[in-house]
Amino acid sequence: MGRVFATVAEYEAFTGEAAPAGAERLLARASRLVSAATRAALYDTDPAGFPSDTDVRDAFRDAVCAQVQVWAKRDAAGSGNASDPVASPWTSISAGGLSFSRQSAPVATADDTELTAEAAEILAELGLETAVWT
Repeated sequence: MGRVFATVAEYEAFTGEAAPAGAERLLARASRLVSAATRAALYDTDPAGFPSDTDVRDAFRDAVCAQVQVWAKRDAAGSGNASDPVASPWTSISAGGLSFSRQSAPVATADDTELTAEAAEILAELGLETAVWT
């Protein structure tokens, strides 16, 4: 398993909210996004590859927590509550006495593959650029 920059307890302290279901997996996934976004950044690391500077380590942790918070809110909004047709993962069609329904596939969003604005801002504040310059 790769480097994970935040724990469930740190997520809860950062957001003031209970961790979502599957928080460990989401934290690991967000950590991979932070690693990818800071690939060109220069910072000192410990032998395990984690930032050794406290401010940098805290920025990585906070960026991961901010990223997961957006995912958690999005997933909670799309919880499939039948009274919320926009959030429902089901598609249905009825004609006369026939009715068909199926669960729709999850739709990937930019938040799934890119850092959210807050996460990018947290990293940029310390000069941990999120773009590779050539």
